[in-house]
Amino acid sequence: MAAIAAKSLLLGPSYILTLALRRLVRIHPDAFARLAAYRESLFLIEFTDAPLAFSLRPSGTSGQVRVLSTAAAKTVRADVRIAGQMVDLLRVFDGTFDADAAFFSRRIRVAGDTSALMALHNALEAADLTLADLIGAPASARGLVNRGLDWTLHHWRSA
Repeated sequence: MAAIAAKSLLLGPSYILTLALRRLVRIHPDAFARLAAYRESLFLIEFTDAPLAFSLRPSGTSGQVRVLSTAAAKTVRADVRIAGQMVDLLRVFDGTFDADAAFFSRRIRVAGDTSALMALHNALEAADLTLADLIGAPASARGLVNRGLDWTLHHWRSA
């Protein structure tokens, strides 16, 4: 029963993040075109310090993001698995933490198809996204949302 309740609680965030992804694909089609053959790949982003994970299939305007429990994430057959602390992974995705430095310093771990991972990295880098973009914040609120998220992540890291 608890598993069903947890799964249903994650539907709302999954829907919002899926809409955000699809909006980003419409706004930055050239960046997401860099995914080429990897647009149907399934990426699993696992947080080592929180009981959550995300699956991402950047299939153009039909792309999908799912928020998962760590238990559910273990059953996902992903092409690429990326694991690390939440702050580090969010910073890699918004480009404020160099992905190569994060990988070589072992702050993030990667398993699976590295070509697909590089294609995703190149697409995100070309789109020049912020955390507010990634969560689908409205354009009028992005500055405020980014400042709030930056403050939160900075203080989370130092806690």
